[in-house]
Amino acid sequence: MRIKTTAVLATAAAAALVLVGCSGGGTAGESSSAVAQSSLKSTGWTSADRDSVKDGGSLTLPIDSAPANFQISNLDSGTVDDQTIAGVYLPGFIQFKENGDWEANPDFADSVKLTKDSPQTVEIKINPKAVWSDGTPITEKDVAANWKALNGTNPAFAPLATNVWEDVESVEQGSDERDVVITFKKTNADWASVLSGIYPAWAVDTPDHFNKAWAKGPYAADGKTFVSGGPYILKSFDANGGVLTFEKNSKWWGDTPKLDTIVFKTVSRDGLAQAYANKELDAFNLYGSADNLKTANSRSDSKIERSLGTTWRHVTLNGTSEVFKDKEVRQAFAQSLNRKVLAQAILSPVKSPGDVLNNMVYLPGQKGYEDDASKVYGYSVEDAKKKLQDAGYTIGSDGYASKGGKELDVRFVIPSDNQNSANIAQLVQQQTKAAGFKVTIDTVPTDDFFTKYITTETRDFDATYFAWQGTPFPVSSLKSIFYPADAGQNYAGVTDDSLGDAWDKANAELDASARIKDAQAIDKKIVAVAGTIPLFAEPYAWGVRKDLVNYGPAQFQSSSVKWQDVGYTK
Repeated sequence: MRIKTTAVLATAAAAALVLVGCSGGGTAGESSSAVAQSSLKSTGWTSADRDSVKDGGSLTLPIDSAPANFQISNLDSGTVDDQTIAGVYLPGFIQFKENGDWEANPDFADSVKLTKDSPQTVEIKINPKAVWSDGTPITEKDVAANWKALNGTNPAFAPLATNVWEDVESVEQGSDERDVVITFKKTNADWASVLSGIYPAWAVDTPDHFNKAWAKGPYAADGKTFVSGGPYILKSFDANGGVLTFEKNSKWWGDTPKLDTIVFKTVSRDGLAQAYANKELDAFNLYGSADNLKTANSRSDSKIERSLGTTWRHVTLNGTSEVFKDKEVRQAFAQSLNRKVLAQAILSPVKSPGDVLNNMVYLPGQKGYEDDASKVYGYSVEDAKKKLQDAGYTIGSDGYASKGGKELDVRFVIPSDNQNSANIAQLVQQQTKAAGFKVTIDTVPTDDFFTKYITTETRDFDATYFAWQGTPFPVSSLKSIFYPADAGQNYAGVTDDSLGDAWDKANAELDASARIKDAQAIDKKIVAVAGTIPLFAEPYAWGVRKDLVNYGPAQFQSSSVKWQDVGYTK
């Protein structure tokens, strides 16, 4: 399925969180001890100098589905797959280091600096060699067009998120067209988060272009030929088969790309391991499956790479549905979940630590992480039952709660072809029954999951399971998920009205320590709303072809892959 993960770490949308789908499943693991999280690196791929990477070859990577729209700030898009694909051809002015710190990306920017605190002013010196593949220079006009499309002032654009851009007063040309001056009307500490991916002006200058110009592919201004601002350009797109093939961008000004082609191929989660075993894929995420681990190890030229992850999985409840409109009922559902068991069910099969996530702003290992969730979501069937009874429900002789003659029936929507989603749904069904909830599992087509069911327009579910992907900018990137109630990524549809002021305070705080305290206050409010129930942060475990270098599992560098350096060792 498509992966609307969590927070945006990838290329073009670090101002919003990315959706991550669910994972393929498996059963028991092997007898060896689990990998200790403390032993995992932030970047798990094998790094190599360009001189040791051979010229030529093709890399084939799996995706859950092709982009529904190549404008990944569009409401139909924004998945992790979308982000990964966009990183091949979209320019970004910043890049991330292994520890999550950022720096100017020299391929696209000579410098990116905060030049003034009041009013907050940022200056970008664009690399004078940077051009779109149709020959159009990358200039201040592109940045200004992105700002106007994503700042929320014109509702016709309807982006996934307006984070950071909404705080910008102006985007203007400085000394020349390559000099961009961004002036803020409201201080925002995560200002750099929106600079990791920029669209050409012609693709975002009007609401019609924003929503439709790239619906079928990343097109140049002529609307006929594909365009790129990166080392590779889309050669072909088989929409029916879900296959995208990229070739070298002849207008690329940086280091010559090593690979001849990069192919993104739609493969169902239950077919990943066999496709890898057949050498149809060169790398894939094991997704918590012992079967996938076994199959990956059976390939003679395969290795297992691991890293810390940014993906955090959760159960989201629809607070606008009849079932979960009451906050106490949502909290009761959360308390009826044994989250440790749910975590272990997915992580143990691939020897990853099964720790529970108790914070929704910071990931374990990030400064500021503290346990806020267990105080509200601590596993207790008795407390869950009491909350239901206090909300007017009666537990019947069959063990299910009812109110006014209506049974408390929770429709749990999951995507097809995804065994881990099915495993989690079944465990949730079993666990919550003890507290009085009747959970009915509704399996829907994978391609429809994030376009017809889990959307802010339809909210066609009571409960669901997917993931968000955390970012190096955890505070600002979260806002569109939890505030306001009708935000583009708030699938729960509920909020705490005081969160608006809380985010304003946190985003305007430039002192790192003080900002952590602000963020911790935000997390406590989010937890109390009980629209999202955090389960676990998932370390990454991949099967990777042995000679593949400069690509693989990574925590923060996954959004800054140097695609021109990816390839196979000599």
